[in-house]
Amino acid sequence: MQGIYSKLQFAAIVLSLLGIIGGFTYTWGVFNNRLDVLENKDFVINQTVDLSGIKQTLKELDNDLSVQIKFLESQIQQANVEIKINAATLDYLNTKLEEVKLENGNPLLNGLGL
Repeated sequence: MQGIYSKLQFAAIVLSLLGIIGGFTYTWGVFNNRLDVLENKDFVINQTVDLSGIKQTLKELDNDLSVQIKFLESQIQQANVEIKINAATLDYLNTKLEEVKLENGNPLLNGLGL
């Protein structure tokens, strides 16, 4: 009985090795076939591409961006002027508010009607 098991184990090992060797041979053949296909393929190395349309589009986009940037700069300058005007108005109103507070806080001026 022991001899049958060892013969079966030996046969299984031999079959496994044959399967592994066959799989390796098949994989090597597929790999070589792919290499042959790549080696036989004609490659175009000195191909020229016409980029004139893209260059024209980029030039137009650059001009559009320049116009938009100039417009935004003018809007920012206008906003800065308005901010300065509003700051001056606030300073003036704060000064007037302080004057009103001082007048209302002076008890001598309450009876004179000034």
